[in-house]
Amino acid sequence: MLSTLLPTSLRVIAVLLGAAPALILAARVIYRLRFHPLTQFQGPWYAAATSLTLATLSLVRLDIVWIEYLVKKYGRRHPIRIQPNLLLFPHPSALKEIYCDPKCNTKSSMYGTGVFGPPHLFSTLDGDKHRELRKSLGGAPWTIGSLKNNWEPRFDDHVLLLCQKLKENADANEPVVLCDRVAQFAADIVTMLLFTEPFGFVRNARDERRILETWRQSLNIFAFASRFNFFHYYLARIPGLSTLCFPKKTDVYGMGWLMGESERQVNERQALVQRGLAPKIPDFLQHCLDARLDKNPLSQSQKEAHVTLFVQAGSDTTATALGSTLRFLIVHSEKLERATQEIDQAYRAGLLSTPVKYEETRQHLPYIVACIKEALRLQPPATNLFGRVVPKDGKIIDGHYIPPGVEITSTACVVQRDPEVFHPDPHLFRPERWLDRSKAAEMDTAIFSFGIGPRTCLGRDIAHMELYKVIPELIRRFHFDLMEPGEYLVVSGVGYNINLTVNLTPRL
Repeated sequence: MLSTLLPTSLRVIAVLLGAAPALILAARVIYRLRFHPLTQFQGPWYAAATSLTLATLSLVRLDIVWIEYLVKKYGRRHPIRIQPNLLLFPHPSALKEIYCDPKCNTKSSMYGTGVFGPPHLFSTLDGDKHRELRKSLGGAPWTIGSLKNNWEPRFDDHVLLLCQKLKENADANEPVVLCDRVAQFAADIVTMLLFTEPFGFVRNARDERRILETWRQSLNIFAFASRFNFFHYYLARIPGLSTLCFPKKTDVYGMGWLMGESERQVNERQALVQRGLAPKIPDFLQHCLDARLDKNPLSQSQKEAHVTLFVQAGSDTTATALGSTLRFLIVHSEKLERATQEIDQAYRAGLLSTPVKYEETRQHLPYIVACIKEALRLQPPATNLFGRVVPKDGKIIDGHYIPPGVEITSTACVVQRDPEVFHPDPHLFRPERWLDRSKAAEMDTAIFSFGIGPRTCLGRDIAHMELYKVIPELIRRFHFDLMEPGEYLVVSGVGYNINLTVNLTPRL
């Protein structure tokens, strides 16, 4: 009898063990749908049940379309549950409550759990640690005032070099993929600010070491990994997985090569500092070496991570703003004509230098500034879900009590098209809306392109310096014959442009 029962018992145990994962999953889904603290909030059941929903939609590049659909279905005045523990606030009135409250300055798990490397400025979850780290790395060196005093002449050199290279294409009647060329310019500016000397994207008219290309290719996997909680909590911790799936310092191109180059640059600079040969104007690399966290220098891996991050975060984001502004103007010929007239009149009046200075654009080219703002509004470089964690006492946002530990977020692609704030025609390119100062002040409160609050993008002023110099200079120097408008894509919360192709004719 024992011999009969034993195999049967083993089969039962095997069945139970095999069914255990499904039973656990079913229990979790039932809890999330029926007993979770967020069951009171509206949203699709399939998003409340699992984070795999948003992760999959991100992977196939439909997350923004889906979020816009949810906002249309559920409205803008109520939070929408888009993950088991994540609420989306579609209305601009929630931005300050989410991002400017010091008690709400802990980032959500979507920023990573540290399994992909040491915490850097973007992935540091704790608000106090982020504040200390940002104070060491950011602040005065990267404000407009410091950039104008220390770096604008170097910006000028690169603007003139870009114009020279584009004129060579124009003289040879060669089509130009304009969004790629301004991306190369942005990458050179970032590497110049980082290492004092740029990598040479503009001079060589190419994507050096395919850094931009491979960064964009990597966004799909990061979209899935960051938004599927089971992946970044459990699967990513499997020993050796990151070695198999992610770039390596020994790679000869792409992000892997950049990681290896970051290591080399950090080591080389540390050796120069020991010999008393630090740069006269500290670049970002020098600030990484000088930074302190808990009164201690950053580790070698943290220094390298910040160097790599600076290139990733600073290149394609500014390039998106440049490319989108140019596309909107080229496609809307009447807007481009008005912008050209404004530049020509200011130049004839002696108000503009060659190349244009940042301050000259700010003071004398209001329509150009309006065009830049409108492009950033409609096609923001960062549309990510910048989540924050509700503190232990809970929080009231727009009249809704949010329990402690819940993750809350908003996104630029929704709040920057709010029909109340951006009336009329919130989906249309209308730079003129920014020329009404009283209206502009209200609209500024709903702009989320570079974030708001204590975690505002460190490179915001750098991006504005580039935009205010490159856009007017290119318009002043060239006619644009549109061959292909290309498109604006969003992958993993990062927007970028492809295939904006033009023929150029010199105006000067």
